[in-house]
Amino acid sequence: MATFTVPVLWVLISFFACYAHSVPNAKLPHQSAGCTVDYFNGIIPSGISIERAQYLTTGTFAERGNLGYPAAASGLQPLCVVIVRNETANYRFGMFLPDNWNSKLIVIGSYSFLGGINWLDMGAGTQYGMASLSTDTGHNSGTGDLTWPTTQQLRVNWAYQALEGSIILGKKLIQTYYNNKPITYSYFSGCSTGGRQGLKQIQRDPDMFDGALIGAPAWDTKNLMPWISKIATWNLPESAAGSINDANLFSRLQAEVVKQCDALDGVQDNIVSSLSACREHFDITKIRCDVTTDKTSCWTQAQIDTAQKLYSDYITDSGDFVYKGLDYSSEAGWGTFLLPADPNSSNNVRRNFDAEYERTFMNYGSNWQITSYNDSVVNDARIRDQQSVQASADQYNLGSFRNKGKIIMYGGLADAVVPVQHTDLYYNRTVAAMGNIDDFFRYFHIPGMAHCWGTPDNVKAPWMMGGAGQAAQMPPYNSGHSVPLGYNDSAHDALLALMDWVEKGNAVSQIIASEFNFTDSTLQTIVMYRQRPICPYPQTARWDGQGSQNDASSWKCT
Repeated sequence: MATFTVPVLWVLISFFACYAHSVPNAKLPHQSAGCTVDYFNGIIPSGISIERAQYLTTGTFAERGNLGYPAAASGLQPLCVVIVRNETANYRFGMFLPDNWNSKLIVIGSYSFLGGINWLDMGAGTQYGMASLSTDTGHNSGTGDLTWPTTQQLRVNWAYQALEGSIILGKKLIQTYYNNKPITYSYFSGCSTGGRQGLKQIQRDPDMFDGALIGAPAWDTKNLMPWISKIATWNLPESAAGSINDANLFSRLQAEVVKQCDALDGVQDNIVSSLSACREHFDITKIRCDVTTDKTSCWTQAQIDTAQKLYSDYITDSGDFVYKGLDYSSEAGWGTFLLPADPNSSNNVRRNFDAEYERTFMNYGSNWQITSYNDSVVNDARIRDQQSVQASADQYNLGSFRNKGKIIMYGGLADAVVPVQHTDLYYNRTVAAMGNIDDFFRYFHIPGMAHCWGTPDNVKAPWMMGGAGQAAQMPPYNSGHSVPLGYNDSAHDALLALMDWVEKGNAVSQIIASEFNFTDSTLQTIVMYRQRPICPYPQTARWDGQGSQNDASSWKCT
């Protein structure tokens, strides 16, 4: 059974949450005198209020009642915490302003439809010496909650307005706080919805960032959400012969994919690195109940037919392409949009989350049922997104950003939330619109990585490379940043590689990804397991046939 190496998603780390801590210090740095509500009230424009300005020397910070991001940021160096509210548009943003500031800003993206300020990822940003900023996107909501977008303002805030407004004002406040010292470089880091936010902001204002680290971007909102609904309909009713209701079935399929496709890239290492070869050669009938001798979690032909739909692109009955299908090696994560599936439970994902976008963002109403879904929803979603919310980041010609900024984008080949083929689609369309874009935009596949971070235990692929949210998945967890065990350099950390490219002109030719083993039952101690370069698409890493497969020096991008 495939389980994930990452012990728990940081958004669920409750024992770190819901408290703030600071250590008294009689001797404060000069700018800390400005870390007060009164100071910021004196420099904000009308329509803005300051909810909090708190000076921390060392320790931990979390915001009580933050449903989307309850986890605390720990290991903080002396800094000023500021929470700002836009009273007119009704969104908030937070800032960490470190005493030892290097004149850089990092803007932190959000995840999914979560509402709240992402303090945890902001904390990691300050450990690079940067001021950090994140918005609550205009609401406060937890995992799986898509009931909140009841007004146009709430939807537009999530789509782009809260982030854009927060950055514009945040930059002014930061420079004023530091005695009008200019921000020399502005960066962005986000994955999933965060990746969409970064691309959207570059498309709206190419001067906003100098560099952006974009992970698994959910860029195509208007087509992504109908695709999720379509996935649900392929598995309804739950009693249907083709419905896949057991997580063990996903694990069995994923294990069979690894078994058949691992060696197709020329190396036996439990990692499916060549998706194209797997698509061509994989035989799913090997796990069919009337074929296999191992009847544990075997698949019926009807369930195999459903799996083939999930692997295939979503194309309407009229032939209109909507969204790329899930890819081979992503099966361990297929439960994200399909489980739990108890038809009598309010937690049934297929009948609840998978239908909520239509109910709220599209104004179909709370009584609309997923069983009413048909292909007409696709065109309706596109029209509403284009004419109203404009959440999709579907501009491919990035214009003048090419002349001033750099993008590193990445996607896991085992991603079951934003299929890597759809991330490929954005990159390929950008190339079609702009020609060769290697001078400012490089895209990296990460074999074996799931959505944003993590890898199944039966794969153990190198995945950690300084991406958004990754540091919190390994010790020291909430106080971590970059890559553990001292690999905090531009060779191993994509954010540092991005800075090196922006500030020194050193283009990124590869990034060494890492995977670790835990050495104790408390999951507090790790050792290096293996490292491998990830390569600018369409290059792939090739083993030299001689050195250790777990050593990055034995691989070369070709």
